[in-house]
Amino acid sequence: MSKEFGQQFVEARNARGITLEKASEETKIKLEYLAGIESEEYDFNLPDIYLRGFIKIYARYLKLNVDAVMESCPIEEFEVLHSKCVKKAAYNTLIANEKEREDGSDLGINDTIPLSKKFKQLREKIKTMVQYRYFIKIAFGLLIILLAFVFFKAFSSKTGHAKIHSRQVNKILDTTNQSVLALIPTGNVKVVVRSKASGEKIFVGNLESGEVKKIAYSSPVQVFYDNGEFLLIKQANGEQLYPQPGRGGIEIK
Repeated sequence: MSKEFGQQFVEARNARGITLEKASEETKIKLEYLAGIESEEYDFNLPDIYLRGFIKIYARYLKLNVDAVMESCPIEEFEVLHSKCVKKAAYNTLIANEKEREDGSDLGINDTIPLSKKFKQLREKIKTMVQYRYFIKIAFGLLIILLAFVFFKAFSSKTGHAKIHSRQVNKILDTTNQSVLALIPTGNVKVVVRSKASGEKIFVGNLESGEVKKIAYSSPVQVFYDNGEFLLIKQANGEQLYPQPGRGGIEIK
């Protein structure tokens, strides 16, 4: 075997600043085998098919012309093994090793990743994607619930007012005296009614849902409340007043 054959590996490795130990770690080939390829001293007991396989892997790793290297390789392509089973096992091992190297052939010299690590990284990516989609679904569900709650709060007072029997309210307001109003709560609400002119309190009390309170007055009054969204004010002339939510007041002439 020509010394030039092993020397081309040494020169290619040195040109790339790679130590023999690092080459062994990244190619998964034992250090003693790589040293034997470079020094052309094959005193270790390996079938020729293994030697050729390691030489081919090492040549590809060092970015040599693999076809030219294997063509000049003096080792026979196959040797006569003692058993067909041994020959088949050796061939299958080499094919599996070559397949793993080809899967990472698009990576840089220092970026070779074992196949098991690739599967682990892929599994982690899928797990992250599933968790992200699960989070999006939860956030979307919470947003829908929030919007539904806001919608309910905005329209609860009006929809709640429809539950009050109109006959009960009309009966209270059925009078020739136009200075009458009905306080109709759809929830618990505290109400204060007082004369605008004198400041005298005409009514003070807590009203519960379903209760209707009749208020008679002779001059403009002011109606104050703590939960306007739970209160409807209806006058004898049929006009309905919907107070603003929260604390506030409204004037009725």
